[in-house]
Amino acid sequence: MELIEKDIEDWIEHFATIVGEQKEYDLKLREQNPSEFFLQLTLPNNYQEYAIALHSFWINNKIPKDKIVVRELSNEEFPEDDFSRVTWKDFHERKYRGYDLNKAIMDSINHTHSYDKQLNNELYPVEGLMDKEHLISLVEIVLELYGNQEIELFYTFLATKNWEKDLIYSGKISELPKLFEIDNLRLTPSLIYPKEKNWVVNTDYDLAFTTIGGERKFISELSERNHDGIVKIAR
Repeated sequence: MELIEKDIEDWIEHFATIVGEQKEYDLKLREQNPSEFFLQLTLPNNYQEYAIALHSFWINNKIPKDKIVVRELSNEEFPEDDFSRVTWKDFHERKYRGYDLNKAIMDSINHTHSYDKQLNNELYPVEGLMDKEHLISLVEIVLELYGNQEIELFYTFLATKNWEKDLIYSGKISELPKLFEIDNLRLTPSLIYPKEKNWVVNTDYDLAFTTIGGERKFISELSERNHDGIVKIAR
């Protein structure tokens, strides 16, 4: 991937947090159908199908039951490798709570949850950080369907560690997973799109999920290979 000097393109600029123009919010839709609201807010409305990639919850199953307590700032921090990914649906089932995607989205936005307080063996989904497994799956599917496409990646300055300016990278889709190795990038790209514009990914730094638009075959493959992790949204 090569860091390039250019402005974000007009067709997608409206959907880029920070640099995008001010949007008018349909607050009624936000309450009634959050998945549709955030799709409209983050992606162009010209794709065949859409999906939402839900950033995983994490559970540490190595902590003895008698050591599991309500999480406090002073709690012991456990190694990341001790935690395993859990889908939103499975996490709600662990808490013996009914699962509804739209309600779960609003819980993630408002930082309110229908389940009990966070425990020290739990990590909640990270805002602005798409699961590496979802990103790798996306790369594999693009390679199968479209070949090694030329893509651009847009990072708002808040997705980087130095907080100085927005960044745009250019390169092949096969190189995308290597971005996890770049020290200056603390989140995944805010926007990912190919030169052909036949799909697009938006990972807003304020959201615990990623929105995706593209051709029907592309979205179908993503949802089928990432069961309950990437959810196709009926529109």
